Amino acid sequence: MSDYLRGLWRLPGGVRRFLITEALYGIGIGLYSLVLNLHLLAKGLKEDQVGALVSAGILVMGLLAIPVSLLANRFGRKKLLVTGILFIAAGNILYAFTEAIAYFYVAQMLVSIGLTLVETTEVQLLFHYCASRRDEVRAFSLMFAVFTAFTGAGTLIAGYLPSGSGDGDGYRTALLLAGLVFILHGVIRGLVLPAECGGTRTADEPRAIRTQERLSDWKQKLPSAKMWLFALLLALLGGAIAITGSYLNVIVKFRLDWPDDNVSLLLAVAGIFLFASSLLTPYIMERFGPHRAIISVFLLNIALFAALFSLMPVWLFTVLFLIRGGAVTMLSNLVDSQLMSSLQEKERNLFAGMRSVFRSVGSSITAFAAGWILAGADYQMPFLFTAVVLGVGLICYMRWVRPLLD
Repeated sequence: MSDYLRGLWRLPGGVRRFLITEALYGIGIGLYSLVLNLHLLAKGLKEDQVGALVSAGILVMGLLAIPVSLLANRFGRKKLLVTGILFIAAGNILYAFTEAIAYFYVAQMLVSIGLTLVETTEVQLLFHYCASRRDEVRAFSLMFAVFTAFTGAGTLIAGYLPSGSGDGDGYRTALLLAGLVFILHGVIRGLVLPAECGGTRTADEPRAIRTQERLSDWKQKLPSAKMWLFALLLALLGGAIAITGSYLNVIVKFRLDWPDDNVSLLLAVAGIFLFASSLLTPYIMERFGPHRAIISVFLLNIALFAALFSLMPVWLFTVLFLIRGGAVTMLSNLVDSQLMSSLQEKERNLFAGMRSVFRSVGSSITAFAAGWILAGADYQMPFLFTAVVLGVGLICYMRWVRPLLD
């Protein structure tokens, strides 16, 4: 364990800069994710309308993911990453100032475009700064550790910002603050992250050479059967996470009948569990092996979500809820890092796009279904729904994906 912790401090300089700046991204997402659904409900939207809005945003992410991944080498992953952060900022600011549902959809589109740019470039850029496969796995999990820790901080801040006014204007402050944090984050990342080496085409290259290489790249980047299976697994995993993940604040607030500050405090504490699980993910993988670790964490998640479906005392629900957050994060990190690391460098950009598309499709379907469930004031069924989808994902992993990784 001590060797593992010392190895984290010896990560390359580009990785360390990336991880330090990830803190601002976590704060912004924490502010935004806690209040957005509550803001929409306070403005008069119903739960099924919120579900439709979330699903539309996820579908936009799916449609844009592969085109963005193919543009990454042309324009540079760093440029697309910074642009995406600024799009998220614009969406948050628009959400804060509008009250019409049509403009809510515009704001969601801005956020979705930004998230697509971020999610299809950040892991590849982070891996670009790494010196070895071991660095990649460790940096990937440490990125989520920093992100989740500071997401908890943003969530805690957001819980104490709203005034609780009946028309929902109290949530505007948190959304505006999130927008400002994202703007600052984008500017800092644009200034401090190292430039990519060989990531873009220079303007003076002969057009014929560029065209020939582009055609060759298209042929080489057609997805293999292996990549399709990986993407299918991620669709199931993303769909399972979205069932409750898109509505955690709503579920906790109305299932426990808690005020916003208590909800934010619980979600902030959950961030500590997410931080710890992300930090420990590479150690668990190195200590027990990836396959044993993934199967065990799958089973743990299925058991936790099935248990949360049952009626129970508030204290027991909160304990299992916190453990669930860490377990979901560990499962996502284990699967994502293992699949991405098993691919060659030339396959990763395309797979990043496929990863986002399939995650978006799975998440859109399940988020929409969960919205209809919550519209009926059923705050237990989403947990059982998640356990079932995770069970299908485990079967997919053991039957088809694991043999390819072996």
